[in-house]
Amino acid sequence: MKLLLPLLLTAAALAADPVAVRLVPAQFELHRPGASQQLLLIAEYADGSTQDLTDAATWSANAPAGLVTAGGTPGPLPVTATHGRFRASATGRLETAPGPAVFRFRSAIGPILTRRGCNSPACHGGVKGRGGLKLSAASLFPRDDYDWIVQGGEYQVLSAESRTPRTPRVDLRNPNASLLLRKATGTVSHGGGPRFAVDSLDYRTILDWIRQGAPFGPPDDDASRITAIEVFPKILTLEKNRKHRLLVTAVLANGRREDLTAQALYLTNDRQIATVADSGLVAPVALGETSILVRAAGQAAAVIVGVIGDPVAHYPPIATNNFIDEHVFDKLRRLRILPSGLSSDAEFLRRVCLDLTGTLPPPGRATAFVNSRDPQKRQRVIEALIATPEFTDYWTFRFQDLFRVALFANGINPKWSQMYGEWIRESIARNKPYDRMAWERLTAQGYDGPTRHFLPYDVIGTPEETMAEEVRVFFGRRLECAQCHNHPYETWSQDQFWGLAAFFGRLFKMGDTGNEYVIFDHPLHEGMGNAEVNGRIETLHPRTKAKLVPTLLDGRSVPPSDQENPRKALASWMVQHPYFAEAAVNRLWAEFFGRGLVDPVDDFRSTNPATHPELLSRLAAEFRRGGHDLRALMRLIVNSRTYQLSAATNPTNRADRANYSHALPRPLLAEVLLDAIGQVTGVPERFTTTIAPDGKITQQTPTGTRAIHLREPDLFHSRFLELYGRPNRLALPERSGKANLGQALHMLAGSIYNEKLTAPASRLQTLLRAQTTDGAILEDLYLTALGRLPEAAEREQLLTALATQPDRNQAWKDLYWAVLCSREFAENH
Repeated sequence: MKLLLPLLLTAAALAADPVAVRLVPAQFELHRPGASQQLLLIAEYADGSTQDLTDAATWSANAPAGLVTAGGTPGPLPVTATHGRFRASATGRLETAPGPAVFRFRSAIGPILTRRGCNSPACHGGVKGRGGLKLSAASLFPRDDYDWIVQGGEYQVLSAESRTPRTPRVDLRNPNASLLLRKATGTVSHGGGPRFAVDSLDYRTILDWIRQGAPFGPPDDDASRITAIEVFPKILTLEKNRKHRLLVTAVLANGRREDLTAQALYLTNDRQIATVADSGLVAPVALGETSILVRAAGQAAAVIVGVIGDPVAHYPPIATNNFIDEHVFDKLRRLRILPSGLSSDAEFLRRVCLDLTGTLPPPGRATAFVNSRDPQKRQRVIEALIATPEFTDYWTFRFQDLFRVALFANGINPKWSQMYGEWIRESIARNKPYDRMAWERLTAQGYDGPTRHFLPYDVIGTPEETMAEEVRVFFGRRLECAQCHNHPYETWSQDQFWGLAAFFGRLFKMGDTGNEYVIFDHPLHEGMGNAEVNGRIETLHPRTKAKLVPTLLDGRSVPPSDQENPRKALASWMVQHPYFAEAAVNRLWAEFFGRGLVDPVDDFRSTNPATHPELLSRLAAEFRRGGHDLRALMRLIVNSRTYQLSAATNPTNRADRANYSHALPRPLLAEVLLDAIGQVTGVPERFTTTIAPDGKITQQTPTGTRAIHLREPDLFHSRFLELYGRPNRLALPERSGKANLGQALHMLAGSIYNEKLTAPASRLQTLLRAQTTDGAILEDLYLTALGRLPEAAEREQLLTALATQPDRNQAWKDLYWAVLCSREFAENH
C-alpha cells in the first residue's frame, strides 16, 4: 500500500508564505494581431492548497493584470509576475498568418450573444426562441444564428418554413436603427431587459459589423473548428475569504488553443454556495459544494467548486490501495474532510457478498472470515466470490434489468425472453468483453438472443425510440430532447438525433409462422418518420422532410447498402468512442457506491458534472486498456480502500453524500431483499403467474427459485416486489429505493414478514424444536441476517428481555420480525 503525504495543517502554516508560484498557462501562442491570453498567478502552499494571486501580483509591462494582447510584430512574448519574494514566468509567442485578419461571425459576434446571455436556454436559445428570434445555445450553430438575425423569421419545430413575414434584426440602411441593437440596449421594449450600453465595446462591435454589410465571413475550415473547451481549474476549493478566476481555453481541431475567458458565459448552479462574475471570478458565499457552468463557442464545461472550512489539525496519513483512493482522498484532503476508518471484517464481508453475488454471507463463512489472521483475506474472498455461480446469477440479473429482458419487451413470447436472457447469462459466465456484448446487441439480426430486444410488444420499435435507448445505455446520454428541435441545453442537434436514428430505420421482421420472427435490416420498414418511395422505405427528417442518411455524431455518414447492415458501422464507432467506456465504468461504479461519479448514471451533461472527473477518465482509460473486462473493473473497485471504508462517520464527513468519504447505506434491491428474507427465515419464496378465473394457478416456479432468477418480471406476480420497487422493464429501469406506506403495511401484515416465521420448516421453528439455547439462536440470527455477532450490550439486553416473556415462540418471532424490518438488515452498508 502507498501512503499519501500527511498534512499538518495549523493556522500558522496556513498563514505562511507559499512554497512556490506558477503562471497558468506556462506556454501559449497567439495567432493574429489583437488576440489575447489571460494568465493567472497561482500560489502553492505546503498543505497542498492553492490561491489565485493574479490581482495581487506585479506584472510585466506587456501583461497588465495578466492579460497579454498581441501587437502586429511576430515573435516571442515573455511574461513575468512577482509577488513578494516569488517570481514566475511564462513563454508566449505571436504567430501570424500572411494577409489581413479574417472576420468570422462565429468569433466576432457569437461570443457577444453568449456572454450577454442572449442565446441562453432561458432567452433566445430556448426551443422556439423568444419574441420571434431563435438562436442556438452558446452559438453552437453560427450559420443558423446569422440567418435568423440577418433574414429574420419565426422558428417552427416541425417545419423549416416560417409562417409569418420575416423581420430582419439588422438594418443595413440605418445600422443604428437595427432591432438587434435597439432591443439589447433597452431603446425599445425587450423582455430580456438591457444587455449592454450604447457606449460599450459590444455595441460598437455589432454596429461596425452592420455598417460593413453584416457579412458572415468565410466558413470555418476543419482545422479551425472548435472541438471543446477546457476550464482551469477543473476542481476549485475556496476558503471563505478567497476568490479565484477561471481560465477558459478553446481546443481547435488542428491542436491550437485559444483563450476564451473574456468570451464565456458563467453560471452558478447554487448562488447560496458561490457566485461568479461576468469575468469568471468565483467568490465563496457559504460552506458547501456546487458547480459553475461555462458556455463558449457552442461548447460547455463545468467546474466543481468546494467552499471549505477551517483546516483540520494534524490530518493523518491515509493508506491507499490503488489509484481510486489517490483521486478520492486527494479531493477529500482539499475539501478538508477526513475519510472514515476501514470497515470491520464483518461489515466488509456482508457488503462485498451482497454487491458481488446478491446474497448474504453464510454464518459459518462469516465467522471464519472474521477469525482469520490472513492479511490477504479480503483480496482472497473477492476472488472467491467472483468465481462463484452466484456471481454469474447476480450479474445476469443486473444486466437483464439494464437490457430489459421481459415478456412484453421481447415480443410477448416467453421463449424469446428466455433466448435473450440466456444470451446475457452466457456473456456474463464467459466474461465476454463489454464492448463485444454491446456490439452484438447493437448489430443483432436473424433469430439469436439479442435480436429479441428489437421487438417490444411484438413490433419493431421506431427508429427514434430504439436509438435513444441505445445511446442512454451505452453512452449515458439522453438525446430525446433533440428529437423535435436542437437541444436547448446541450450541444446535440436535431440533425444529429435523426442521423443516428437512421441507423435503425431499416429494421424489419419476417416470418409469421408460429410467431417465429427473424430480424433483418432491409429498406422495407414502416414507422414514424418513414415514407415509402418506389417500394422502399426511407427515413425522413421530421422538420425538413429530407431523406436521412445514417450519420454518426461526428458528422461521418454511412451510405446505405442493401448488402451491409449499417448498424455494424454504428456499433464499431460507439464501442470505440470515449463516451462508451465512461458510461460503462460510471454505471458499474454506481452499483457499488449507490450513486455514479455522474449521477444519474445515464444523464451525462454539462450541467451535471462528475464529482471526480479525473478519476472517471482514469477508470475509463483502464477499462479500455484492459479489454473492457467487467470482472477486472469490479475487482479494481472493491479492492480500493474507498469501497472498504466504514459507514461510521466523523465530524468532518457527516454531511458528505457525494465524495465517498464513508460508506453510504444503500437499500437492498427488491429481489435481493426478498431472497435475503428467504435466506434468513429458511423459507424460500414461490412465484406464480396470473391466477385463472376458477382460482387455479396457471404456473408456479420450482421451490428454491430466487427472485433474481425471474427473467420476466411482468409475468410472475409478487406484491412484495412491486412494493419494493421492482421495475417492469417496459422502459429503462429506474429504481428509487425510497420507503413508502405500502412497505410499512406489508411489514405489519404481509405474508413475507410474518408467515415465513411460523412456517414449520422455517429456520426459527427448526431451532426451537431442537431446544437450542437463546444465546445460540441469537448468535445464529445476527450472523445470518447482519453478518456479525451481537455486541455485548445487545446480547445482554436481548437475552434478559427474552427470558421475561411467557411465550418463547412468540418472543422469538417478534425478535426475528424486528431484525428483518430493521434498516441494518434491509440496507447494504
